[in-house]
Amino acid sequence: MVIKNIAGEMTPYSNRKIENQRTADQQRRGQESARTAGESADKVVLSSEARLRGAALQAANEASDVRRRKIDDLKQQIKDGTYKPDLKKAAANLIRDDLDLLSTGQPE
Repeated sequence: MVIKNIAGEMTPYSNRKIENQRTADQQRRGQESARTAGESADKVVLSSEARLRGAALQAANEASDVRRRKIDDLKQQIKDGTYKPDLKKAAANLIRDDLDLLSTGQPE
């Protein structure tokens, strides 16, 4: 079995087509940047997910320190080897999440 032309066309003609496409792309980008350079202000648009994450981060930063202390206590228990999770509760939560996923088709 002979396999030829694995990397695609490597003729001078095809190389020239690639170079011409790159030149055309660079010219188009130059025209676009010249057109947008005339605008007075830059604009940033955030996706709805980014806005949601920002709101969640702000809410977490404004939340009381009670949650932070609970997390620190749990970390210390894990470090000391004294943390004993409720396995039945964890299993029930996993099953509940799976059932929710099956009924809605979307993870929460």
